Amino acid sequence: MNLQEKYEKLINFFKEISKVPRNSKEEGKIADFLCDFAIKRNLEYLKDKNNNVLIKRKASAGFENRKTILFQAHTDMVCEKAQNGTHDFTKDPIDIVMEDNMLKAKDTTLGADDGIGVAFLMLLLDDDEILHPDIECLFTTQEEIGMNGARAFDYSAIKASYLVNLDGEEENTAIVGCAGGVTVHYSKNLDKEEVVDNVYELEVSGLYGGHSGVDIDKGRINSNYLVARLLNELANLKIISFVGGNKDNAIANSTRAVFTTSTVTVQDTINSALCKFRFSKEDKNVKVKIQSIENKNLKAISKSESKDILSLIINLKQGVIDYSSDVEGLVESSGNIGVVRIDEDNCTITESLRSSVDMKRELYKKQNNELAEKLGFSINEEGEYPGWKYNPNSKIEKVYIDAYKKVHNSQEPIVSAIHAGVECGMIYEKLPHLDMISLGPDVKDVHTVNETLYLDSCKKMLETVLEIILNLD
Repeated sequence: MNLQEKYEKLINFFKEISKVPRNSKEEGKIADFLCDFAIKRNLEYLKDKNNNVLIKRKASAGFENRKTILFQAHTDMVCEKAQNGTHDFTKDPIDIVMEDNMLKAKDTTLGADDGIGVAFLMLLLDDDEILHPDIECLFTTQEEIGMNGARAFDYSAIKASYLVNLDGEEENTAIVGCAGGVTVHYSKNLDKEEVVDNVYELEVSGLYGGHSGVDIDKGRINSNYLVARLLNELANLKIISFVGGNKDNAIANSTRAVFTTSTVTVQDTINSALCKFRFSKEDKNVKVKIQSIENKNLKAISKSESKDILSLIINLKQGVIDYSSDVEGLVESSGNIGVVRIDEDNCTITESLRSSVDMKRELYKKQNNELAEKLGFSINEEGEYPGWKYNPNSKIEKVYIDAYKKVHNSQEPIVSAIHAGVECGMIYEKLPHLDMISLGPDVKDVHTVNETLYLDSCKKMLETVLEIILNLD
């Protein structure tokens, strides 16, 4: 079977699993599908209570003494459909459409994230002509909602020395490290009092925003932080409400605050404070609007509590904290105040804290929490996930570079660590001896109905993966 035939089998496997429902937390059917796949091929397998599936294949003749390779992909997909779409993700197959050597889906997400990774693993387990050492293929669940499958899996059955994760989205880029993170909620119950001073509304909108990991070094202003800094310039401030941001992992791009102050020149004071900020070119459409509004029996937080809230927002770790000493230009640690809510009687501030060095993440979290406790906030942490520290002596990285250059006529690939979480971090925490890399073909517009899988890229990625298998000792 030549490369073209292997590639065609790969795409057919992808089409097969696209018929199987696999929303996050609903991976039972795809898990059973994979177990049946293993049974039909007399392969050793196990399925755990979280529907993670591990399938093993013995080495080809002559490869028995080489180190075992673990391949990993996640089975769940983000299930989005077009407005007014009728697709039922619990039972309907994905309607795949080919356009100009690309695969898309009709009115839904395609599920190439990470269905194509699952298909790669199936091909490696199925094709008798691929020469390989012992291989282990791990299919994890709930990646899209917190990497819960990888978090809960019992790794005692894993014997591998290398890991190839196939959840990448750019064929010319390999990931060799990632940040870990944690979401922390700071909350405080509030007492409010009658408003006697003038009432104003400050609204910041039009900031660019972005991902709180990969975009944190772009210099984009967080609207929650900006509004807190502006309000902090006003005398005798009392906050009535504060609403900013929607997700902890997104840089807040709009915030609205209602407040009272004894400052007479509110507009001038805010404008003067704005001059202290340097906005990125991407934030060029920012709008800052200040207006007086009618006092309709509004109640405000006391001056001291308003000051404490602003102090926490301003002094939490925000933006880039430090850079990596191993990878030039890579953010090592960062913070993002993604969501702030002040309603009738409660204040909640949500921060996403990331670092590729777990000890640093713990240190910065401790410093944040100590400040919050001093200011009277309660603390709730959730969704903590570990980082994957870059290994400058990685063997698999060197083998990958040689394989990529062979496939791409000596062209150099991009090898990078990212300031975001991937399942490799979860696995690294449990199996720190693994030499790891994350790869994948070109997939664009993931998590949207425009998701696109590029087929030429799939063929080149397949050729690269086969070269890696041949040359790892």
